[in-house]
Amino acid sequence: MDLSALIAQYGLLAVFAGACLEGETVLLLAGAASHLGLLDLRAVIAVAALGAFTGDTFFYFFGRRLGPRLTQRHAWLARFVPRVDRLIERWRWGAVIAVRFMYGMRMAGPMLIGAGSMTPGAFLAANAVGALLWATVIGSLGHAAGGAIEPLLAHVAGAEKFLLAAVVLAGVAAFIVRRRRRSGTRN
Repeated sequence: MDLSALIAQYGLLAVFAGACLEGETVLLLAGAASHLGLLDLRAVIAVAALGAFTGDTFFYFFGRRLGPRLTQRHAWLARFVPRVDRLIERWRWGAVIAVRFMYGMRMAGPMLIGAGSMTPGAFLAANAVGALLWATVIGSLGHAAGGAIEPLLAHVAGAEKFLLAAVVLAGVAAFIVRRRRRSGTRN
């Protein structure tokens, strides 16, 4: 099975799984694949929005259920909840939507919001709007980037395409690992 067939067969599943977590890299790559005709952009955006909504909803309710225990156990975490509540009080939906676009906050943000005072109904509504906006913006950026790399790929034959994809994915993976290690040392 070649790379194109794998993307066509499992691409949307990867988009859903990736969007449940951080997801930007997967969604950018899926957007680029949509430009190359391997995936449908509307399907990519819809699946990414569903995955993002599902993931953030899970983390919100996780924070709602376990937040008090976690903040009692970890004092450093407890000091963030009032800050998040102030942001939510001031910006309401805007804060929920903005968290979605902050690298490294896609899981922690909804957990802290859940541990705070935002009601489930308000969160779910803001989360739905944010998920759709995020999926549309990031998926469209990936689609545009696919247009930029298409001329490069036109000059690359079968094995070279796979090698190029592997190099790009390795670079993205190295970047993510490095960012996470840096953020881990700051905590």
